[in-house]
Amino acid sequence: MKKIITIGSAMQDVFTEYEGVETLHLHTKEEDLSYVCMRAGRKIEIKQLTYYCGGGACNSAVSFARFGFDVSIFCKIGHDQAGNFIIQSLSTENVATHHIITAENAPTGNSFIVPGPQGNSAVLVYRGANITMSEKDIPTSAIMQADQLYITSLSGPAAPLLIPIAKLAKEHNKRVAINPGTSQLHAGAEYLKEALENIDILILNSYEAELLMTSLVVQLPPLEIKESPDAMLPELLKKPLGSTTTMFTLEQFFTTVHGHGPHIIVVTNGAEGVYASDTHTIYFHPSIKIDIVSSIGAGDAFGSCFVAELNNNASIDDALRAGIINSASVIQHLGTQTGLLTAQEIITKREKLDKTLLKKYDFKK
Repeated sequence: MKKIITIGSAMQDVFTEYEGVETLHLHTKEEDLSYVCMRAGRKIEIKQLTYYCGGGACNSAVSFARFGFDVSIFCKIGHDQAGNFIIQSLSTENVATHHIITAENAPTGNSFIVPGPQGNSAVLVYRGANITMSEKDIPTSAIMQADQLYITSLSGPAAPLLIPIAKLAKEHNKRVAINPGTSQLHAGAEYLKEALENIDILILNSYEAELLMTSLVVQLPPLEIKESPDAMLPELLKKPLGSTTTMFTLEQFFTTVHGHGPHIIVVTNGAEGVYASDTHTIYFHPSIKIDIVSSIGAGDAFGSCFVAELNNNASIDDALRAGIINSASVIQHLGTQTGLLTAQEIITKREKLDKTLLKKYDFKK
């Protein structure tokens, strides 16, 4: 049984439920935006509060455990009821918690989820103990004993820890996968840039890919702003990414990042689907169309399942299918771990999935 250690955030997620949610929709030239509105001076009566264990490291640990791996977690919580709740929840899921550190002067992190349109909720995040991680906290022995590291968001002051953690892992020939999250890239894309040479698998969403690409390149050749006339191509292969100052194609992104170290790169694009590259082929699999209850935790469900399948010697094709299936299951439930599937459930659902949905494109020569 392979040993996996997840590293990153631990949160107590508080899902709020109330009637009469007010939203505002804004259409711009570039995109359509939705906002959850709360009128100043008005009280909003909460119908129900539901508490769950959450955070990238916790969600991923539970996902790996349901696949049958020997899983431990490194994160930081407070000496409080929320921290105890997280430990109890993880223990119930057969996740080893002895590498969890308790902060003396910071509470456990909390997320407050406010319902939004089509399950795309707004989240108020208090990082708490998560941002008090320091280099002396790194569980060196646990990393040396693991077969696979799965690193999630290290936010704020904890963001620089990615560099020594990834370096230590590679010095001991451990496989490193990272799903850093938007908050970590905002805290410092330069830290991810420096760690790339020690990372095997990189998983980002399309916005995070833009943030990383901006830090990797000083100047790109001029890119003509037009969409490909090929209507059969998926979205990110038809149009450029980035802004007017840094515009690039998805293929340029994959080529650039591969040159810094990672062998496999994944870019998720929300409801459209997922792209991946293994240096010579670009893969695309559309999302499964289902009714969404809450989109929170979809990225953790996909990334952990994708890496779990690769550790089970699955092809990238089947790993992508598994990740898509796991993500679709999670967003049909409240809570980031409720819908996580077991390995056998993934196999059963994957056998029924249309294999022609996955498309492959060769890099342009």
